[in-house]
Amino acid sequence: MKKEDFPKVLVVTTNAWRDNTGINTLIEFFKCWNPNRIAQIYTKATFPKTTVCNKFFSISENAVMRSVMNRSITTGKEVHNETVDSIMDNPSAKKEQKIYSSYKGKVRELLSICREIVWKYGKWKTAELDYFIDEFNADVLFIPIYPTIYMGRIQKYIISRTQKPVVSYLADDNYTYKSVHKNPISLIHRHILRKYVKYIIEHSTKLMVIAPKQKEEYDRIFCTDSVVMTKGIDFNPFESYQAGNPIKMVYTGKLIIGRWKSLAAIAEAFGGINRDGIKITLDIYTTDSLTDEQTKLLNRNGCSVKGALTLEQVKAVQKEADILVFVESLEKKFRNTARLSFSTKITDYLRSGKCIFAIGDKDIAPIDYFNRYDSAVTAISYEQISEKLTELVNAPDLVLEYAKKAYDCGVEHHERGRMDSILIHTIEQANLKQRGKGNGK
Repeated sequence: MKKEDFPKVLVVTTNAWRDNTGINTLIEFFKCWNPNRIAQIYTKATFPKTTVCNKFFSISENAVMRSVMNRSITTGKEVHNETVDSIMDNPSAKKEQKIYSSYKGKVRELLSICREIVWKYGKWKTAELDYFIDEFNADVLFIPIYPTIYMGRIQKYIISRTQKPVVSYLADDNYTYKSVHKNPISLIHRHILRKYVKYIIEHSTKLMVIAPKQKEEYDRIFCTDSVVMTKGIDFNPFESYQAGNPIKMVYTGKLIIGRWKSLAAIAEAFGGINRDGIKITLDIYTTDSLTDEQTKLLNRNGCSVKGALTLEQVKAVQKEADILVFVESLEKKFRNTARLSFSTKITDYLRSGKCIFAIGDKDIAPIDYFNRYDSAVTAISYEQISEKLTELVNAPDLVLEYAKKAYDCGVEHHERGRMDSILIHTIEQANLKQRGKGNGK
């Protein structure tokens, strides 16, 4: 099919699409699409800056907040791709970004509840939004499912208004109670959210999910036959390498939801392995600020925290590494928080052609994936961390062996052409089913 003949797709998301940022999964999805046959509605004041789409509608969260008291405020408008760094030049965008990035823990949880209240009573269902939806007249809606009630409410409205076929996409466990904290507020929020998630999935022609484990669970819950979809990867030829002396491990990412304790367990294991000399090291690059306890437990025995990197620097550092580290929490409190998530970091690691060392509970989607395809050295308990690291130090050939396994797994399951074909076929089939209904078939 020629790109000029692709179905028109309306995507309803939280963030504006901006190339060359860490939030790029959907951008990678639609790189194969005709940018004139796609439109995006999103709920931020940030301006878009991308090559994959040319038509956008922004519902400003700050404006929605003000509209609770002043109904005459314009909350949504059509916007266009920017040629400058719009976050720096957009006060509303900077304010939105600051509100939710400056707070953690219970304060952030309280802000999230306040956000839901604002969107419940604020003005976002406007004539401007309706005109944009009707004027674009999409053939298919692409609906990513988020862990927020207000996005579910907006998406339900658009689904109901257009009566167009829906392809939904679920990249986390946003339905079961397994991944939420067992406090009354979280349970009530999940109870309400589930109604919108169920509505979206039941009104979808096809559900897409991000990992095999998620497919198995959600197919069982909703009696569907979902499709596994991740961002596509362009692979260079595999480059063989020999582990250094010492072996160099690298972690780039956040330390939140208990991940830092998994990294601290690596540092602890290094105490025995490196007792008679440095045989293995770990460099941690993160944008997070460290507490005194974290600083003490992470900077020891050949493990050290180096600070933040740009995206380009991350690539350079990973290229020089022998082993890339992927961690989730082993703590009971956080074990299920990212239970069915599948970080874009995983596909990036698979592309790198490096050995992957992964820590996490055996029942979470990333560890299930690595074990299912034997594509990483995994540790599913604190005791196994030292055991698996010692094995790698004593048999360094395993580093190259698992590097090749990771690369081959990536090519088989995430190569861009394969992912593009899945997306195009799924959306085209949804469009054809709608045409069949329209023709009375």
